[in-house]
Amino acid sequence: MAAIGKGSGEATQTGIKREQLAVEIMRYADRYTGRMALEAEAIRNKTTSPQLRRFASGWALLTNNNTRTAQDYIGKLQGFGIPADQNSVFTSSTVTAQYLLSKYGPGAVLHVVGMDGLITTLEEAGFVITHGEQQPVNSVAAVVAGMDRAINHEKIKIAMRLILRGADFVATNTDGSFPTPEGINPGTGMVIGALQFTSGVHPYIAGKPYPAIFTTALQTLGASPSRALMVGDRLETDILGANQLGIQTAAVLTGVTSREEIANKDIKPDLVYEDISALHQALKEVYDS
Repeated sequence: MAAIGKGSGEATQTGIKREQLAVEIMRYADRYTGRMALEAEAIRNKTTSPQLRRFASGWALLTNNNTRTAQDYIGKLQGFGIPADQNSVFTSSTVTAQYLLSKYGPGAVLHVVGMDGLITTLEEAGFVITHGEQQPVNSVAAVVAGMDRAINHEKIKIAMRLILRGADFVATNTDGSFPTPEGINPGTGMVIGALQFTSGVHPYIAGKPYPAIFTTALQTLGASPSRALMVGDRLETDILGANQLGIQTAAVLTGVTSREEIANKDIKPDLVYEDISALHQALKEVYDS
């Protein structure tokens, strides 16, 4: 889970530029169930959202979680009193749908290996869908794969054979794992890996760290990469993807990333904060100075 923000001011002397400050107050405390929780500064301080709106002229939430719809996230944010709409939430599913619409148009036949969040997003975009163990009757334009916690041999077999017959292969994302309170769980990558290695075909990938989700958010914000800051808790997706596009990055250490990992890996963020509260304090000091 991460966010990208469009800044609104001149450079400061703190190493942070106002035009590169993001409003990243959102993260998921429980990625497995999808329950949204905000860090203390955002969940308890009713003045936080108005304050943060001083720090950036726009923000967008980017997530590779394809098991829920964008509207699920919007509803959660609105429930916390944070204004959000379709122009501020981008999931790997929504960006996948946009890509498919640009390539095939509405009404195209797709076969999906995935869960309700992905299936609903594609149906709402106007595609004709079969999924899981359903055998498509008509010719399929693409096999679209995301997370599937009920993945099995039959689902892989049907999708693999469709790809081998010429259907395009499109993946929401390839995250190998994600943290839960019980420990690390396998992620969407287990599904994508099974299809890629059985079919021998590498998919088009919409989510982080690939460009589509970042460029879609930037275009919606009306921001260039040089005027944005990406804040995230995972080096291989949030930070790597932004680095590749020339977006300044800030890592927060409340997810799977640690200072030791940052020191040992080639993927380097521009800024590092212990948590979102520390980032918020840094923003406050900049704007109060």
